[in-house]
Amino acid sequence: MPHGAQRQLLLVDPHSLFRRTVAMVARQLQIAEVHECSSHEAAQRLLEHQAMDGLLLDIGQGLDALALLQSVRAGALRCPAATPVALTAEACDLSTAQLYKELHVRRIMLKPFKVKTALEVIQDLARPAASPPPPFGGVEAPRRQTAD
Repeated sequence: MPHGAQRQLLLVDPHSLFRRTVAMVARQLQIAEVHECSSHEAAQRLLEHQAMDGLLLDIGQGLDALALLQSVRAGALRCPAATPVALTAEACDLSTAQLYKELHVRRIMLKPFKVKTALEVIQDLARPAASPPPPFGGVEAPRRQTAD
């Protein structure tokens, strides 16, 4: 990637207001260039022709997110098999979480969450693999005052 070029991320979510807000803020803050898809099918088509540096996928109701993630991990798309992935979900049971963990999902965010949280996750996904993530999502933890 040329110096100064922004990382390319794909946000797949059926809610256009959420997608547009996150993409716009990420671009304004120069975190990443966020591409948007409203469905996993559209994302699959896009990823057949274009590589992305990270994916933020809504789990949704069916198995579409799982199928898309399995295609990425199998190297069937333009993205490297090790592309970082995070998920959003209304709910996630233990067995589903374990399955996604085995597929090397970095994080599952349960809805509702703040746009700030989504941007922190996008920032993590956009981080080049060689640099380890800073502690606490890039924000230094507050120090506690102790009385001696």
